[in-house]
Amino acid sequence: MNHVYTVENKEIDVEIKKQKISQHFASIIEELGLDLNDPSIKDTPERVAKMLVNETCNGLFSNPPIITTFPLDKNTSRELVVIENIPFSSLCEHHFQPFVGTATIAYLPNDRVMGLSKGARVLDYFASRPQIQERLTNEVAAYLYEQLNAKGVFVMIKAEHFCMKVRGVKKHQSATITTASLGDIDKKDVLSSIQLAKMK
Repeated sequence: MNHVYTVENKEIDVEIKKQKISQHFASIIEELGLDLNDPSIKDTPERVAKMLVNETCNGLFSNPPIITTFPLDKNTSRELVVIENIPFSSLCEHHFQPFVGTATIAYLPNDRVMGLSKGARVLDYFASRPQIQERLTNEVAAYLYEQLNAKGVFVMIKAEHFCMKVRGVKKHQSATITTASLGDIDKKDVLSSIQLAKMK
């Protein structure tokens, strides 16, 4: 099986990545004074390496998703398209604690619309790396705006950060909301449409 991937013209051998990360994490475990011979811990370095490379940081070792689009005929509306409550998880780059939440993606189509699952795939791609929420919001908006050739794109993310829940200030109920808009789209129109849909 080929474990070598080309990302941004660079070849990455993910198996070697996992081996190196596993070795480093084993050193961290030992430095904490834990016993690597403990049956419950001995495979933890490998599990952490696999989790980081295959899941939570997979966006560092893969290419962005291709967005499937479909042409609109002259009789189809070019009005607002909103996809809301898209769940995601990411990893805060400041403390390597997860942050989890939902995203709303809205866009004004030009002459094409995207497959509905593609917005979620774009979100997952940019979330699968050490991140900050502000950058994630802007990256999703910018990528969709470029790939869709849309008149405008709006992205809103609401998330809870475990770096605030389990350390530091330990505020368990706090949530952070970030937005990004590009092109000819009105944030108030998007929010009004969402609120109107909830009332029906």
